[in-house]
Amino acid sequence: MFKTIVASVIMFLFILQANNLLFADENAEAKSALSSVITDASAEVSTAAVADAVESAEAVVEEAAEVVAEVETATEEVATTVAETEESTEAVAEVIAETVVEEVATEVSAEAVVEKTAEVVAEAVVESESDVIATVNGEEIYRLAFDKRLNVFRRMNQEVTDAVKEQIINQLTKKMLLKQFVEKQDVSASSEDIKTEIEKIKFFLQNNPANKDKPLEEILETQGSSVTELEDEVSRALALSKYLEDSVTDADKISYFEANKDAFNGAKVKASHVLIDTRNLKTEAELAEAKKKIDIVKVQIDNGADFAEMAKKFSECPSAEKGGDIGFFQRKGSIVEEFAVVAFAMEVGEISEPVKTQFGYHIIKVTEKEEGKEVNYTDVADMVDFVFMQIKTESLLKELHDKAEINVTLEALF
Repeated sequence: MFKTIVASVIMFLFILQANNLLFADENAEAKSALSSVITDASAEVSTAAVADAVESAEAVVEEAAEVVAEVETATEEVATTVAETEESTEAVAEVIAETVVEEVATEVSAEAVVEKTAEVVAEAVVESESDVIATVNGEEIYRLAFDKRLNVFRRMNQEVTDAVKEQIINQLTKKMLLKQFVEKQDVSASSEDIKTEIEKIKFFLQNNPANKDKPLEEILETQGSSVTELEDEVSRALALSKYLEDSVTDADKISYFEANKDAFNGAKVKASHVLIDTRNLKTEAELAEAKKKIDIVKVQIDNGADFAEMAKKFSECPSAEKGGDIGFFQRKGSIVEEFAVVAFAMEVGEISEPVKTQFGYHIIKVTEKEEGKEVNYTDVADMVDFVFMQIKTESLLKELHDKAEINVTLEALF
């Protein structure tokens, strides 16, 4: 823009200069005409001729005077134009200066805006990360912790549904409840014990070919965690383990084993199911509609409809294309507890009433069973210990959760 203005000014001044030269040429022609007339008049010798010449000369003089007057007027106009030109030039110069200042100011402002925008964005990110998304007994859980776990799902290309978000909130809530509980107990883990467990976890993680030769810090980062956070988790887990060991006897474990031998003897069940998924349902009306749908499917099955065909038609599980077949699974660790409890209690060919799990409503059909082998407590004592402690931990968490004051404060997460 600056170059365009300067070019226009130069062209304007050139035109004004050309007009001034034209006025000077007209003045010279008038003087030349007067000189020629006087020379012709002095060449006449007779009185009459002289008189006539004088009259002619006077007329010419009058004409010349008029020309001179016109020249003077033209000269005044030239002077006026020149003055105007100078004023115009000054005005244009001012415009140029103002334009340059504006452009410089604009550039400076643009830089300032960019810097300010960066500051605002940075502040917004910090503010977002420090948003309180929930409180557990008055203790705050921050958005940063939520986002770190959410990013793990995204890196795994998993769909981020409301159910996933709720799952993360529940994980963070449980973590906070255990932290608060352990802090109230007179138990702690030694730094040596923590270090030993960290090394075990490191070995386990690096055994995965995808993590080979990767430092622990990098592996944990991809899982939304850090070494410091892992150390805290291990410290709490060891402290909780000590607390549970002090409150659980061998008799408790043996009693649990006798009542749940199918969880340790290798017994398996093969089943099919129809699922009405409720993970993304938000309202009681939507949940009621899902329950109504599964009840209708159950009525049709009870009236003789083929189970596999009903699964293909109504089930919202990927297994639907296989008639609902999910294959064999063991009592523990293979499938959600509510589903496993019902399936292992059923006979082959039996069809269950609707069963509610974290995934939704299921109708289960047991299609085959594999009996387990004979096993003694001493043979699987370590496994029993692990499972029983897990159950005790879940029981403790449920108790803590039922008594806790938990508020999700950032509804925008859903």
